[in-house]
Amino acid sequence: MDKTTIITNRKVRLNKPILVVGLPGIGHVGKLVANQLIKEFKGKRFATMYSPHFPHQVVMRRDGTIRLVSNRFYVLKPKSAGSDIVILTGDVQAVTPEGQYETNSKIVEYFAKELKGSFVYTIGGYSVGAPIAATPKVFGNVTRKEIAEQFKGQGILFGKSRGMIWGSAGLILAFAKQDKISGICLMGETGFLEVDPAAAKSVLTVLAKKLGLKIDMTNIDEKINETARALSALEQKVALGLQQEQQNAPQAPQPSKGPSEQPSYIR
Repeated sequence: MDKTTIITNRKVRLNKPILVVGLPGIGHVGKLVANQLIKEFKGKRFATMYSPHFPHQVVMRRDGTIRLVSNRFYVLKPKSAGSDIVILTGDVQAVTPEGQYETNSKIVEYFAKELKGSFVYTIGGYSVGAPIAATPKVFGNVTRKEIAEQFKGQGILFGKSRGMIWGSAGLILAFAKQDKISGICLMGETGFLEVDPAAAKSVLTVLAKKLGLKIDMTNIDEKINETARALSALEQKVALGLQQEQQNAPQAPQPSKGPSEQPSYIR
């Protein structure tokens, strides 16, 4: 394999497809959102992307076999959305700048030319470098100013995020813009968590409202509670460790009071 390749696993007929990209990244927000949508609407895989720019790894399956790491396209057909939804998710992103440019331009080309799509959502996390928010905000960036107008009143903050959008969440949007495809990047506010289901829920809530989807959040809520319990246990462990360190620390000798030394307080 010397170049990025997308293999069609089954033929599909698509009705005005939109693309939702949720790949591994900050807080695993995109992947959590993608997996939830696939599970909720029984997504069916129809295409797979392989690339020499992916990490040199294989996935070990439960039956003892292996497979190459990949990105995968699924189709959802929720009646309430008015359009078919194509989900792109997978194991990894490309590991080099050259690979990022090749794989993400290939994704946009495939969506535009093969699937005849016209709108792209990319999903990611926005790290604020602070403790976790009780209700994570959702930040948005669009291909054109007019797109932001379409999302007014949806609970998305535009123009408030700063810095760079790394990887597929940013580059797919940039290549879509070059091809005159409209799109938006939705980023859930996240902190130091490797996996942040609360940020994913915030994005899912916004996405569901915009696309007219009814999503059962029970699975996400369970993950949020599990994360909260794990963090609480970690905080208790750290606090106990600090307490033990203080108890075991050598005490500095206290100077003895001389006969003429007076108490350090006023009666």
